[in-house]
Amino acid sequence: MIPGLVTLFLMVLFIPAIWRYWITYPGLEKQVNELSKLRQEPPVVTDLKTFRGVMHVHSFWSHDSEGTLYDIIPAAKHSGIDFVFLTDHPRGNIDTIPRGYKGYYDGILIEPGSEKQGFAVWPLDTMIIDWNIDKDTIAKNIVSEGGMVFYAHTEEPHNWENKWYQGMEIYNFHTDTKDESLLPVITNFLVNGKKYRQWAYREIFDEQTPILALWDSLNTKRKIVGFSAVDTHENQNIRARYLKDGRIEWVGPDANVIDTTEVKFWNSWLLHEPDENGWIFKWMIDTYESGFNYITNYVFADTLSLRALADNILKGHLFTAFKSLGDAKGFIYYSIDKNNIPGCIMGDSIAFEKVKSLNAVAPLPSQFRLVYDGKIVNITSGDGYQYSLDNIQDKGAYRIEVHIKLKGKYVPWIYSNPIYIY
Repeated sequence: MIPGLVTLFLMVLFIPAIWRYWITYPGLEKQVNELSKLRQEPPVVTDLKTFRGVMHVHSFWSHDSEGTLYDIIPAAKHSGIDFVFLTDHPRGNIDTIPRGYKGYYDGILIEPGSEKQGFAVWPLDTMIIDWNIDKDTIAKNIVSEGGMVFYAHTEEPHNWENKWYQGMEIYNFHTDTKDESLLPVITNFLVNGKKYRQWAYREIFDEQTPILALWDSLNTKRKIVGFSAVDTHENQNIRARYLKDGRIEWVGPDANVIDTTEVKFWNSWLLHEPDENGWIFKWMIDTYESGFNYITNYVFADTLSLRALADNILKGHLFTAFKSLGDAKGFIYYSIDKNNIPGCIMGDSIAFEKVKSLNAVAPLPSQFRLVYDGKIVNITSGDGYQYSLDNIQDKGAYRIEVHIKLKGKYVPWIYSNPIYIY
């Protein structure tokens, strides 16, 4: 009876993942590939260039990551990423910036920052952060010196009245995983993690409706820049490396050592020659490449330089997209003035009397949704490449969501920052 129950349990556990491998994920792959063939390059509306980047990323400096340039740079290049803003956990309460990686590496711009006490911060210059002092004072000090302070993990409580923070995560992959049951996720990655890793990631997705509603409510009071966080550590994995004495050290989730063993017949067949980081065995659930390709920030700036990126992020010249569904480069959201000339782009403020219409263009056929002060006020009836709404009636914050159709259902693809009409 017990073997029968075990068999039944394994069937219940694995059949959904196997069904996805043979039926669901191939169908989704086909839909996305067919959609990509419909790509059109939108007209140029601004002189600013579009740079793809990931924010809230961890490297070896964090206690729960072992990521190095050998991991990060190839992942960034394969995913078309131009910049990586790290948020490594400090190694103490006195945190000296810069540390770890900073600068250009094979054309990829990397900037160090910190994640602690609910903040994602990038001082953008030399600074010593004393995490012992009051949080709001920390934010004030960093912003006063020209740095950036955003709230991370916005599913958690924060002092939303703190006037010094400048933005917030409107999507965080780690946040999205918190309502998942661990065993089905592991099973799905066991079956699909090699061939369909991106779809295994996507299986976890839930639209973060409460966080978006919070963001909208805050934007009725002042500009709060929204960005997405991959929160990638490349640490939900099992890896192994040789110790100096020839034994094998097994490293598990959160970069914790789980065992040390001798090389034996039972484990020798698992091992291969050491890679650049010395790993002789790797079974990966999360990888930098999958994270970088899953959710991506697109920033409008004139150059791929730290100051240009930071200045335009703070202006809200940014949108975020689920890149694994389709590269969103080419999307833009802007206003047209009374003379039919583009007036401003996402993140900008413009006087009510200067706005004739709000417009958006996307590189893939999509459904556009205009959100005004947290309420959807207009939805296109079908798929298209362009959106326009004339005769804006009220002042406030207007942002655009772009949805694409998968399995007959519209799903979020792009979230823009608002245009503020005053």
